[in-house]
Amino acid sequence: MSALTERALAELLLTGGICGVLGVQVVLRRLAFFTETLGHVTFLGVVAATVAGTDITIGAGIAAMGAVAVMGRGGVASRSHHQRSGVMISGALALGVVLISTRPGFGKDLSAALVGSPLTAGTGDITVAAITAVLVAVTLTLAHKELVLAAFDPAVTRALGYPTRLIDGGLLALLAVTVVTAVPAVGATLPLALLVGPAASALLWTRRIIPATLIGGVLGAAGGAAGLAMSLHYRVATAAGTAVICGALFIVAATTTLAGRARHTRPHRPATGL
Repeated sequence: MSALTERALAELLLTGGICGVLGVQVVLRRLAFFTETLGHVTFLGVVAATVAGTDITIGAGIAAMGAVAVMGRGGVASRSHHQRSGVMISGALALGVVLISTRPGFGKDLSAALVGSPLTAGTGDITVAAITAVLVAVTLTLAHKELVLAAFDPAVTRALGYPTRLIDGGLLALLAVTVVTAVPAVGATLPLALLVGPAASALLWTRRIIPATLIGGVLGAAGGAAGLAMSLHYRVATAAGTAVICGALFIVAATTTLAGRARHTRPHRPATGL
């Protein structure tokens, strides 16, 4: 295995594990649409930073945190939140394309911004992913009770005196950091596959949050590794292969879960033989 492949594998394992772990909170809180919005806004930040000649991580981070500030107001489950998300998705994508059109020969950079390029990941990208992994793990461990309670019953969380705005805002900021961290591996448009696919699969197999979080992390890392293997063997885009693997994992989980439920609910037929 070449050094290039080893770095790509490390980047995808870390990114997949981070997204799989945090994805359980995304699924529980129904934040998939918010995550998709973050991806499009991050894409705009990457394009703007490239046009300006600055680090794309800085542009992506500023754009993502701006989106959190705008969309986090009023609660992520409110009707106005969904309206803002719809406007920001279309507006960010359109503005990004406008910026691209001002710079000839931007096609290669656009491809990397959209779907990532893990084979070009450097030591700095891996370091950022490792730091984000530690941040996500520590946050989910220390705030586990508060996050789960706020996900299932926000009213009770407020009644018990917990700072629900701080909990929600912290989770959204952590999600933004994760999406930005995932850009080198899967671009700005595909983090949703890693955040939702493994976590949703894990929650089909178990309803307990801690086991689901651990399973989601393992599935996310496995999806990243499998996507890289698919890319090297079949010469396909690594991030797209990873997204396909995550989708396949969910299909397998849903199929096995439905089969198990059908087997347990099948009525018992008494023997009729003599």
